[in-house]
Amino acid sequence: MARTDLKRNVGPDSKQQIIDVARQLFSELSYRGVSMSDISVRLGVTKAALYYHFAGKRELYLDVLRQTFAELLCRLEQAQTSETGARQLLRMITTYLQFGVGEHNLLNVLTTRLAPADTELRDFVADFRAQIADIFRPVVASVFGSDQSPSRVDAKLTTSML
Repeated sequence: MARTDLKRNVGPDSKQQIIDVARQLFSELSYRGVSMSDISVRLGVTKAALYYHFAGKRELYLDVLRQTFAELLCRLEQAQTSETGARQLLRMITTYLQFGVGEHNLLNVLTTRLAPADTELRDFVADFRAQIADIFRPVVASVFGSDQSPSRVDAKLTTSML
């Protein structure tokens, strides 16, 4: 199969198609396991077509993470509003884990140490971790007790353990 120029042959949704394929590959193989060549081969296009839309792999990865994290946050918020108390927390944890299983290599970035030089990615991931904690913390507090009560479970600590 001849490789083609994505801009000419894929259409106006070409950037999203790149993101979708990159997401699949990052989920299967991890960030380090995927190259721009791998993505271009999977799409059947030239690497130049990828670089037309993205400056490099890191920029593409950040776009993939933005979409993935937005989807996860949406699912967690839906799970949060569906019930109350322990059932709500169980549903949120289940949603988080199910999503993580499907995106295990992609979401691996949440639990791995990133290179100090990669500040943009580190800051992005740190902000996302904080957003996740902000969603879980009130539910954990409602189930286990408030942060102020010394006899209760520390909701902030419990959330960070999740």
